[in-house]
Amino acid sequence: MGSNFKFASRPDVGIERWNYCSDKFPDAWLWHRWEAIDAYATWPGTTDASFALLDPVSSDPVALVPLHRILGPRPIRNWAARFESTGGPAYAETLSARQRGHAERDVRSTLLSLAAQSQVHRIELAMAPLAPARQTRNGINPLAMLGCADASTQSWILDLSGRDEEALWQNMEHRVRKSVNKAERNGVRVRIVVAGDFPDFLRLHKQAAKRNGLPVKPNAYFETIFCDFIANDRAIGFCAQGPDGQTIAIHVFGIYKQGALYWVVASNPEALRCGANDLVQWHAIRTFAKRGITYYECGEAFPGTPDGKLRRISDFKKGFGGDLAPYYRGNLNSRPRVAAVLSLLRAIRGRGMRGDT
Repeated sequence: MGSNFKFASRPDVGIERWNYCSDKFPDAWLWHRWEAIDAYATWPGTTDASFALLDPVSSDPVALVPLHRILGPRPIRNWAARFESTGGPAYAETLSARQRGHAERDVRSTLLSLAAQSQVHRIELAMAPLAPARQTRNGINPLAMLGCADASTQSWILDLSGRDEEALWQNMEHRVRKSVNKAERNGVRVRIVVAGDFPDFLRLHKQAAKRNGLPVKPNAYFETIFCDFIANDRAIGFCAQGPDGQTIAIHVFGIYKQGALYWVVASNPEALRCGANDLVQWHAIRTFAKRGITYYECGEAFPGTPDGKLRRISDFKKGFGGDLAPYYRGNLNSRPRVAAVLSLLRAIRGRGMRGDT
């Protein structure tokens, strides 16, 4: 295997080879799958820019980089455009230490070259905490090897291995156990999602987005999750129904490489009031353990933030008994002056925002 790697766009690699490498590379997780990249490309102002590096002799991929170009806010959409890599670079396990170094060098140079061509000011990368390569928890941000400025946070991850149902139950916070019991007393029932639940999910999502003042995500995004992930056992959903049989909450979890991730959720105020969301989580945790899933990532954590929406979300995820694990992130400023101006504007706007917005 050589070290003068060749660039290939995602279409040039093709879906079969791309997904085969996603399945094999230890840095890769669900976000590297072809269909996940397509799903995120349905978001407004988002286009795919993913690429691979190929061995010059065999033409086999040695690195996959999921990448999207995202427009900035109006009226500076193109001026404030950025690249975002959910999942970050994933490398072939067969690379030697020297070849891995060359691959990291070439990934960096390719990112910066594409950024110049696409006129993006910033490249934001995030490594999936559930990727097999991240489970060693060695504390080293792999994005440092690309020269990225560290922007890491943390995520709540629940270790399911060696725990029976009683141990998992006792591991949850008392508040959550109380809420689960309340939901069951109120007649809430939970079942696995089926294809016919898709309209209910869209209805609940649109209601929740309006209630929280958030943009509605495209139907095509959720259609991909239901049709390409749930239908192919790379995701599972749980539906909570009230005593009258009405659907009040649907939670969907990504499943890949013996890990499960809290992915998308749609619920109404009744689900919050009666404890349905906690009950759904408990059903999911039990199901994951029975299926032999090793880790459940409840989601990004914000334990140090002041009381507000982010803190409440973080505390909700914390209640299921997970521990904090590194969520490695890094940034490359491809147009430093533009990035500095936009960073200042974000800081000014942030100081004027309340904690609950």
